[in-house]
Amino acid sequence: MRKIQKLKTVDASGYLSIDEAADALNIKPTALRNYLCDGKLTTYKFKTLTLIDADEVKAWKEQRSKR
Repeated sequence: MRKIQKLKTVDASGYLSIDEAADALNIKPTALRNYLCDGKLTTYKFKTLTLIDADEVKAWKEQRSKR
């Protein structure tokens, strides 16, 4: 199930765009969108922007590298 949080304000340094997060995880943006839809990562919405928490991406990347 998708996890979505709506933001009223945003500090750009704490969030990544879909493309930035996909690059950080070495996956395609389409795969990242699938992970977001599956609820593997939290989606943050600010107006029309879709963002991902940078710390969550880092933690998920570390978890994947341990496999």
